Amino acid sequence: MNATLLAALAEPNRLRIVGLLGAAPRSVGEIAAALRLRQPQVTKHLQTLERAGVVTVHPLGRRRIYALRRETLRELGRWLATFDLDHPSEDALRHYQAAIEAEHVEAELGRSGRPRRLKVEREVAAPVSRVWRAWTSVDEIRRWWAPTHFTVVESTVSAVVGGRLQIVIAEGDGTRYVAEGRFLALRHPAALSFELNPLDARLRPLFRAVHDVRLTDHGPTTRLSISIRITDVGPGAVTALAGMQIGWEQLLDKLAAVVEDGG
Repeated sequence: MNATLLAALAEPNRLRIVGLLGAAPRSVGEIAAALRLRQPQVTKHLQTLERAGVVTVHPLGRRRIYALRRETLRELGRWLATFDLDHPSEDALRHYQAAIEAEHVEAELGRSGRPRRLKVEREVAAPVSRVWRAWTSVDEIRRWWAPTHFTVVESTVSAVVGGRLQIVIAEGDGTRYVAEGRFLALRHPAALSFELNPLDARLRPLFRAVHDVRLTDHGPTTRLSISIRITDVGPGAVTALAGMQIGWEQLLDKLAAVVEDGG
């Protein structure tokens, strides 16, 4: 989209002129009278609109009649139509903001440290063995274990009881977030449990989060259920707590995409 066009339409009086010419072509004098502006002002505005391709002038003897170049505005309309549909990330941001506000209310009421549970479920179009591999292979985990607009930049996955589990994700600006824990139980290929705690800037746990994952074999599909128990909530955990539900919904979307692509 031409920046000159947008700049031309950004001035309120020029927008009024466009609206007036949308009804019918008019002379400078008619525009000035209708908008109660001085003719030299109107002339300058029309010259700007003409340079931007919004209007065209028709010299008719001693009169100069201005009309819209409607194709330019149709082009603008087509460009604006590309913004018509909401992006899924915008909806996620609204939910995340609401969750943060709710957590602040809990903190004000002195209830932010209370234990809590979350549950996320998903039907995945892949066999259970493929889904199990996505949870226990470091290469697989690097492909999906980061919410939308984040990437996994480091990971340690030792899929044995007591084995270390560490995920480091980063935003586009390079800001990193670390979560660390260990595997608590593994029952191939039906269930696994692990502790994974988000860390603050000093690498101290914001809270303790134990995840119980259940994989139910439905032949070509797998029913995936995650139950998360959150305890030992410390100060500064509001944003991390608020993002748990949304984050895991996004993670499972990415996991499903990974295991369903046949890779």
